[in-house]
Amino acid sequence: MFRNLRRWISAPAVIALSASLMLTACNGDGTDGGDLAVAPRSTDGGGTLSPATLATFTQYTGSTAGRATGQPIRLGFVNTENGPGSFPEYTIAVTDAVRLLNEQLGGVKGRPIELDLCHPDDAGQAEQCAQKFTADPTIAAVLHGAIDADTAPFHRVLSPKLPVLGGLPLQPADAAAPNSYYFSSGQFGALGVVTYAKTYAKADKVSLLTTEGFVASERAVAAIKQGLEASGVKVTVAKYPANSTDLTEPLAASGAANADLFIPVVADAAHCVNIQNALQELRINTQVLTLAGCLSQEVRTKLGDYPRWNYMTFNISAEASASDDTTAWQLRALKEWFPPLGARGVPSTAGVMMLQMTLVAARVLGSLPGDQLNPATVGAAFRKFNGPVFLGVPRLVFGGIPGLPAIGSLSSRVYNYLGNDDWRDTTAGSWLEPPPPTAATPSSSGRPSASASRR
Repeated sequence: MFRNLRRWISAPAVIALSASLMLTACNGDGTDGGDLAVAPRSTDGGGTLSPATLATFTQYTGSTAGRATGQPIRLGFVNTENGPGSFPEYTIAVTDAVRLLNEQLGGVKGRPIELDLCHPDDAGQAEQCAQKFTADPTIAAVLHGAIDADTAPFHRVLSPKLPVLGGLPLQPADAAAPNSYYFSSGQFGALGVVTYAKTYAKADKVSLLTTEGFVASERAVAAIKQGLEASGVKVTVAKYPANSTDLTEPLAASGAANADLFIPVVADAAHCVNIQNALQELRINTQVLTLAGCLSQEVRTKLGDYPRWNYMTFNISAEASASDDTTAWQLRALKEWFPPLGARGVPSTAGVMMLQMTLVAARVLGSLPGDQLNPATVGAAFRKFNGPVFLGVPRLVFGGIPGLPAIGSLSSRVYNYLGNDDWRDTTAGSWLEPPPPTAATPSSSGRPSASASRR
């Protein structure tokens, strides 16, 4: 199904669409990281997990529950911590996930993971982080949180020497990097909205709303519009200035009131709030589909609850129920582990992703003989890993998507919020895939834009 999929993929478009989603730091030069000091989880109030939860985690990783006491396995961890596009919650979450692994899950066959952290603010610092990691012969691989900058220099330095494992490919360079492996499609799977609109919403008319003046966002809307129209859907698009607070006029112009599905491409929590307020003021009850960026505490605080919309995610939602036993047990384990992080302001999406990355790393590293944990064998093992991902996609195939060799799957899910913490799996346990390309779907062009996703 991935043949000719490149015709669907516009890097600037899908990255812009993602804008509607979702320790020891580096010094100013971005290179002065530190090793993760493992502290008792009880300091976060989590305590020891139940035997059932420990069994769920260790069944996935392949280790035996208990404290890891062997020789540490050193991994790099890179993540933007400062600025408007920062992701400090990822560092908090991966810290706790590694602590869980080392203290209660037996590490990697008895060996703890030790992280060397680096937090770049720009492309130059990201490249310096890569140079720092490659200069350390004890590091076997690098875990990638998120970098809010062009990552081409970062991957150019790392790829020949160290493999990268990540959960959220933000940049075109992430998706195209050799020797890098992302178990979530992120924004590159966002064209699943076309499949959702046709198969689940049964939409004949779709309304799109986005901010004006952001070229990448406008390209994203154009790509979605073209995909929908190629599927026979009538599409109306409206835009509004980024500093607008009253969105009733652009919302009315979008045709949302008469559409079968309304898709807001919003940039931040304030836009989510303003759109919901405008929908209520105009008494528009059209079904809404957006990405997970509107599931922030700021939105919930300002509105009193999340909007009762459909939300596209690239993992199994931590808030929803499960349709199969394996997923149900994994959700129970997540919900037992996560509360201390939630109390510290970490969104569940960040907790899920960093837990996934830690557990996948442990599973893959644990599949190798202890004397073969070197960058070459670890990279080969990452490449061969075909899933499943804990609370994620059931199958990965790296190198199978033209132009996006680092992405193992383009699958996504959609969940409907019913209010009062009640969620419904809109796609009934099914994973969405982008529709197959058609002759009516134009090829993308233009230079990739370095833009970041929020959660």
